[in-house]
Amino acid sequence: MNVNEENVKLEKVIKSCKAAKICSKIFFMLFMAATVITFVAGIVSIVDRDNMDKKIEASVSKSNVTKDITIGSFRVGTVEDGDIKFAKSVKLESSVPSIQKFFDENGDSASLILGMYCILVSVICFVVTFAIWMISTVFDTILKEGNPFADAVVKRILISMIILTGIVGLTSGIGSAVLLGLVTWAVYTIMDYGKLLRIQSDETL
Repeated sequence: MNVNEENVKLEKVIKSCKAAKICSKIFFMLFMAATVITFVAGIVSIVDRDNMDKKIEASVSKSNVTKDITIGSFRVGTVEDGDIKFAKSVKLESSVPSIQKFFDENGDSASLILGMYCILVSVICFVVTFAIWMISTVFDTILKEGNPFADAVVKRILISMIILTGIVGLTSGIGSAVLLGLVTWAVYTIMDYGKLLRIQSDETL
């Protein structure tokens, strides 16, 4: 490959990075908003649980059907003829006595369970937001260095994919995490090899 062809391909990479940077910024703002909204919703549900429980019970009491209550893919209980019955698997427990007492006294609160779930979602959204920010910095670094195989780029890509692998492991299971882990290793080895070729190319110029 001659110098002109290499410059043309590098220019295409730069243009792609500019577009990807804009997209990553948009996703960053969306997930940041989701983080704040779910966290606030969780806090409100827990703090104002008495009032919210009354509204939930009033809505449920109008129903005479039997239906599973699910949050995402998790079954947390059922509605049976206007009564909410929670599954034993969603019983809240803590090793701290004061917190366990709180859970014992409010274990049947639909708002408490909903609030805890919202806070968990906000934590996941925050981690995803951080990973998106890391990816965004990869594009920034490529644009700044003018080199897609700079050391900083390789390291940031590796860190971002490790974080995403952890998220997938927590949300989709170990099998998916292992698969993404293998992809992460493959991408890292490819990037590391590309970095070596780039160094050799620079040395020959």
